[in-house]
Amino acid sequence: MMKSTGALAVLLAAASSSSSSDAFLFFSATKHYRRQSSSSSLAATPIQGGPINEDIFSTNPPLRIEGNSLKTWSGFQSNRVQVSIKSMGRPVEASVELWQSPSYIPTKFTVECEDASENIVHSLIELPPGYPVTIAVYNTEGQEFPMEVSVSDSFSGSALDSFAGWRPILVQGDGTVKSFHLSQDVDSVEVLLTTQTRNMKAYIEILRGPNDDNEIIEVDTDNAYLHPFYTVIQAAEGCNTLRIKNENSVEFPFEAYVRPCEGVVEEEKPKFNYGGPYF
Repeated sequence: MMKSTGALAVLLAAASSSSSSDAFLFFSATKHYRRQSSSSSLAATPIQGGPINEDIFSTNPPLRIEGNSLKTWSGFQSNRVQVSIKSMGRPVEASVELWQSPSYIPTKFTVECEDASENIVHSLIELPPGYPVTIAVYNTEGQEFPMEVSVSDSFSGSALDSFAGWRPILVQGDGTVKSFHLSQDVDSVEVLLTTQTRNMKAYIEILRGPNDDNEIIEVDTDNAYLHPFYTVIQAAEGCNTLRIKNENSVEFPFEAYVRPCEGVVEEEKPKFNYGGPYF
């Protein structure tokens, strides 16, 4: 852990002398210094609790959805809804949609993961005020792969409020990719994607090695300012890489907030570094 002000001055001087596209991100146990980058390494650091209720399966018992089946939820009392998906150790392929009318779907996302008992899916969906809405969850896997889903009102603050004071990373369109390398002590990572009233098409994946996807999420929303996408992604044991890709055209960038939300703080070394490998 860095203690001297001289070392800090060297870090800040190096940051100011490099170009805006250079990679630099450093975290200590008590302070953090960050700049935008196309790639970064994340190690665990103490983070205040986010808007996700990780005990949702206890407070709101899940419903079982068989393969090739659909269930819907409506009658919500809050401005946002938490959707959590898990399985009994089997793969999951699901599609989650927000229905605002019979023919209007303002936001939706699909998720695929190898083992939804380890890669439990937690996500928040912002609801438009004053409109009756329905949350639809499809199990697009075969009948041999059921899953359990819990959907409930979330009365916590918005995901964007939980990132107050954090500076986002701009992800340009036309297939731009941002990579975040997770150290071994990172158990899970928070991801928030938003825009300035524009539509968004994003591709999120967490890799344990080259072409080894533990989880894939594809997001499509017509206004990511009204409907930002927030999720908590579980990391497998060992080092992992989180990749975020903008699948929209170059006219539609979005902003990404990424931070580790669990893990053990180690005092002996810097909490964030930059460097390869790049997948």
